[in-house]
Amino acid sequence: MSKPISFNGSIPRHYQDILTPLLFDHFSVDLAQRINYNNVQKILELASGTGSMTQQIVQHMPTGTQLTGTDLQEDMLAIAKERVNSTDVSWEEVDMTAIPYAENSYDLIVCQFGLMLVPDKQKALSEIHRVLKKGGRFVFTVWADIKDNPAWDICGRIIAHHTGQNPMLRDPGPFALSAEHTTTALLKQTGFSVVTATLVQQTGVLENAALAAKGFIQGLPALSAMSQTDPALISQIEDDVAAEFSWTLGDAPFKTTSQAWVFEVVK
Repeated sequence: MSKPISFNGSIPRHYQDILTPLLFDHFSVDLAQRINYNNVQKILELASGTGSMTQQIVQHMPTGTQLTGTDLQEDMLAIAKERVNSTDVSWEEVDMTAIPYAENSYDLIVCQFGLMLVPDKQKALSEIHRVLKKGGRFVFTVWADIKDNPAWDICGRIIAHHTGQNPMLRDPGPFALSAEHTTTALLKQTGFSVVTATLVQQTGVLENAALAAKGFIQGLPALSAMSQTDPALISQIEDDVAAEFSWTLGDAPFKTTSQAWVFEVVK
């Protein structure tokens, strides 16, 4: 079994400062608006990361609703705690393959861009199903096909050119659940029903291509996951990514589209 992908050290800060506004915040706003909060009293968020989705849920959930934000990575949660200031939110380090809560505890479970990073996805889904109340909803996003996510695609191909490995295509990895039929089959196998999948596209903008390249190389664990990677090589990869970003997607500003699947299922 593969090890969980680790977001630690300087990665969380680069992730938050560069990638969150470029890739994640737009999807957070969209997903929070899609969620039906009627009769929701307890919400569990898995893979909260640095709190992009958490912030949006807090703005939409009914008064008195309790939200538990969780992540496997302490360094990511530390930033989330800085960003989200609400007495209705509690935080805990949680492995979604071993959720430490009782059966039938939550009305709503939300996970944005986290499930595809879990080594044992079936185990995670079984745990989510266990702690979700009967009739409760699980709403989550995963990246769609990498070819429809050009910044990810460019970055992965350049890394592969230098190292012989494309970390974007690994499992676990960002595109491990990009095939809608595969994810739907996993959900139904776990016992979820009323599976709906919606393809959503967003556009992100940064001030320049070099900053975007820095985010992808220093704000993701893609290269640190590879053993014995030469720091000079990492710098060269970042330069090459910046150049290709500028050529393909523009510079000053840098602009890229992203596509993701939004799933909503019922227990």
